[in-house]
Amino acid sequence: MQGVQLTRIHRILIAVVVAGALVIAGIGFAGSYAAVRDLAERKGFGGFAPFFPI
Repeated sequence: MQGVQLTRIHRILIAVVVAGALVIAGIGFAGSYAAVRDLAERKGFGGFAPFFPI
């Protein structure tokens, strides 16, 4: 069985999709982190609040 041959265009499109997925994942992580940090601040975790989401 012969493997699939990827052209230069295929590799570029794969890279664009992977980069887009990483950007979306980063935005989701940042939003989730901020929400949990804000909740921790409201619940009185004080200086530990920025580290609580980790």
